[in-house]
Amino acid sequence: MIEPVTLLTDEVRTWVGATAVYTAPEELSRASIRAFALAIDSDPDRWTSTAPPTLIFETCQLTGLSERDMSGYLGHDWGLPLPVPCTMIRGGNDYRIGRPARPDDVITTSWKITQIRERHDVDGVPLLIVVAVAVYSAADGGQIASNTETLIYRPRDSSS
Repeated sequence: MIEPVTLLTDEVRTWVGATAVYTAPEELSRASIRAFALAIDSDPDRWTSTAPPTLIFETCQLTGLSERDMSGYLGHDWGLPLPVPCTMIRGGNDYRIGRPARPDDVITTSWKITQIRERHDVDGVPLLIVVAVAVYSAADGGQIASNTETLIYRPRDSSS
């Protein structure tokens, strides 16, 4: 009998409480705000002194990372030590906005894993559920927003 795979190993459990902090390499800027407004089909002239509310949640420019990961992603990735290759699925976000981001903001994003648990899908395949909170702060320390994100890791189908 083949032993079922568990994704929630002791090593993975140690990641609860792990943090990652990124400070943007420069101010957000009017140009970034204008480009994002155009990308979401919003009137860029509406966004001259503040950013559209979701910009900070949707951009990788705040990390300052310049190298893509193995899947081509340029943003934050936990790099969990999973026992088998997995596909990561974005399970949902809870965005909270304290104040609009402004062009002159240099934003620091502080991530923390708050929970890791395992569930099984209807076919008995293990799913690792990771909940992390990101807090976005301005250089003066004031909180701009937060994002509670749920990530789901599912073993890749070895037959494909």
